[in-house]
Amino acid sequence: MKFKYTLSPNYHAKSSTHRIMYDVLFALLFVSVCAIVLQFYLYGIIGAIKAILIMAICVITCNLVDFIWLKVHKVANKEVFNGIQTNVPIITGLILALTLPIGDLDTYTIYYVAFIGSVVAELFGKMIYGGFGYNIFNPAGVGRAFVLVAFGKLLVIPTIDGLGSSSPLTALQGAEGIQGALSTFNNYTSLIFGVHQGALGETVIASLIIAAIYLIIRNVIDWVIPVFSIVTVALCALVYQLVGGSFDINFILIHVLSGGLIFGAVFMMTDPVTNPVNRQGKMIIAIIFGLLTFLIRSKASLPEGVVFAILICNMLVPMIDRFTANVTDEHVNKKVLSVAIVLIVALVVSALFYFVA
Repeated sequence: MKFKYTLSPNYHAKSSTHRIMYDVLFALLFVSVCAIVLQFYLYGIIGAIKAILIMAICVITCNLVDFIWLKVHKVANKEVFNGIQTNVPIITGLILALTLPIGDLDTYTIYYVAFIGSVVAELFGKMIYGGFGYNIFNPAGVGRAFVLVAFGKLLVIPTIDGLGSSSPLTALQGAEGIQGALSTFNNYTSLIFGVHQGALGETVIASLIIAAIYLIIRNVIDWVIPVFSIVTVALCALVYQLVGGSFDINFILIHVLSGGLIFGAVFMMTDPVTNPVNRQGKMIIAIIFGLLTFLIRSKASLPEGVVFAILICNMLVPMIDRFTANVTDEHVNKKVLSVAIVLIVALVVSALFYFVA
């Protein structure tokens, strides 16, 4: 018997694809509302308004890019709406917005950053490849990486009274290390509920967990990617510490619960277009993502490595699909062994990187 294997994008009926997108949108809106409420709690009405405006700018700009693209390519007026709906720019816009901070409370520069990032995300991350389903990189990841490189100094996060002046991961890289990171939030309850510095969507861990559970129950995302990603980061952090002759659970918890790890694992790494076809490939790419995230955080000049880890993983997906797409269920042992080998290699690499200056 011959089996036919195809690489992403893989979709079923059109209605099924739309249902998936609506579920993702619902989860994103839930996280967005939680983020707005948090900004109001932290910074008052100004914080909430800035959060809403950033989301609105990103969503409107992404939709506008789609509209202009379709009009330039002379798509009939009656088909423009269907074209925009198919490309789901609202999801790209919301994801990008949730990866951004609200910026300086006294200036408006973050709005320009949101606008430019949205243009780059939708145009260069999606439309030039042919639209949704043909992009090779996560569009929001492309936009976020661009603004981080081009406008890094403008991605300001306002300070919070009574807490450290930096995010937990930034403080973790500093001279004070773990103690410095702990000073940026009151306790782990405040960390989980976002009472610390960070981007709009990455701080309220509780909302991300609820959104992830909803998407898993609805069969929108595979639990494998977020779980393997988070576990890999935790194991890499554990091995990294043990090689250095120490152990502090706070080091592991800060890596797992702060930054964009959970947001990226739930909403960006699970993108149906840019992740592997089968579960074996998903496990492997999730482990690679977790390793890259930890290494960039630990040794690079940037405290956060999620977005760059995502884009690198996007490039590796075709190769992983070639090696895993023809492995049928009859070869369960080979699947388990391949995943185990990748995980062991990841842990060895994280251990060796302790000695890298």
